[in-house]
Amino acid sequence: MGLLDRLRKTLSGRSAAFAAARQPAGRANWNAPTGSARKAMDGAIRTIADRSRDAVRNNAYASRIVDLWVANAVGTGITTTWKVPEGSNSGAAPEAAAWANWAAGPGCDVEGELDWAGLQALAFRAVVESGESLIWMRSVRPSADNPVGLALQVLEADRLDWHHTGMAPNGNRIIQGVEVNQRGRKVAFHLREDDDDFPLLRRAHAKRIRVPAEDLIHLYRRRRPGQLRDVSWLAPILWQLRDLSEYESALLKKAFVEACLALVVTGDDEESVSGEVLQDAAGNKVEYLEPQQILYRRGGGTIETVNPSGGGDHAGYARRHLEAISVGAGLTYDQVSGDLSQANYSSLRAGKIEFRRLLEQVQYTMLVPMLISRVARRFHAQGALLGLFPSDYLAPFHVPPAPEMVDPSKDTAALIAQVRAGFISQDEAVGMFGSNFDDVMAKIAKANKKAKELGVILDTDPRYVAKSGGAQDAKQNAAVQLAADDAAQA
Repeated sequence: MGLLDRLRKTLSGRSAAFAAARQPAGRANWNAPTGSARKAMDGAIRTIADRSRDAVRNNAYASRIVDLWVANAVGTGITTTWKVPEGSNSGAAPEAAAWANWAAGPGCDVEGELDWAGLQALAFRAVVESGESLIWMRSVRPSADNPVGLALQVLEADRLDWHHTGMAPNGNRIIQGVEVNQRGRKVAFHLREDDDDFPLLRRAHAKRIRVPAEDLIHLYRRRRPGQLRDVSWLAPILWQLRDLSEYESALLKKAFVEACLALVVTGDDEESVSGEVLQDAAGNKVEYLEPQQILYRRGGGTIETVNPSGGGDHAGYARRHLEAISVGAGLTYDQVSGDLSQANYSSLRAGKIEFRRLLEQVQYTMLVPMLISRVARRFHAQGALLGLFPSDYLAPFHVPPAPEMVDPSKDTAALIAQVRAGFISQDEAVGMFGSNFDDVMAKIAKANKKAKELGVILDTDPRYVAKSGGAQDAKQNAAVQLAADDAAQA
């Protein structure tokens, strides 16, 4: 033990009121790195990102983990509903039509390929896989499918010049390409013009572009105060993923050996076999077993059977390993493995409740405030400059996709009971399905009006049909009809 280790042991022994701070006898030293969140990222971001991308390319479980997070957090896109200004007679927000055109087509993408939902998924995928992503909000010429002239470009965070650390001429600090002011607020990003297709020497001396923070969204999950960048979400489980992959490869090789039924012929003709090595019928030296092989060696004229046998609880080990991987990824075992053999309604529901808590935290503390809201605000600002919208900004509603129900009949019945008991409001219940209450009510009113005009009574209309399927009583029908007439006259 060196002098430094003895000093650490002495100091820890003096202040080890907590067992976690002690060094138990016979245990290896736990020398945890010290420092801020920024220091912890130094030298680790690129290595972890490269290893995570390699795992996603070549490991089925790593690829599925990324797909699961993107599918659940973004799905077909987080939708935005604009608020109607008070006193408006149009019934629709001034931004609604322009936003619908912008979000529905590739005009919002600088590269002209993805719509708004696709850009959300691409940006978030890079966050899970690499730890962070960049979304550059750029001004383009307005068009029919992009009426405000706002286009987005999703970049991998590798474009941040991680070599660039020091003091800026204006007195700000630059840390791995991120420029912050004296309060620690991000004011600009320094991007390399070149990408990683160029040699390392050229990348280290590439030209840089300074992009103001108001034009660039840096999307990542903040886990510690003062954190400026982040690592891949696969970082805690990268070695487990690699170990499991290598373990399964070893099992495959073992299975090949176990399938090798062979015969070893010990001949009494010393001229036919030379030396003490095994040979095939042609006299070639054999070093690897193959199925149905017949091998020869010098000896006393006997025949032996080579039949390798297997053993071990391989499935149990792999399952336990995969359970640990699932926990580290923030997902459930059945999600990552696809194994539902031991699942039931209760276990699936319990697992999904915890996952949905984590999912909502990611959606409402990262995706919505850092990405969706900033793009919506920039969209409104550019439209207001063009005279398309009023200058007053009414923050819209952002609704993530609704999670799938484990058992629709049971979950729906429970939701109805909560609404009837007053535990939640009807608009909250509608929001759980990824919809806006006002939009849903408008669609229901439109459908009911159309059905009445055509003289159609549907059993889904509680004004005329009771829950049991029978008609409502005449008194209630008359009241409904009178209310509908009054509404039509108004």
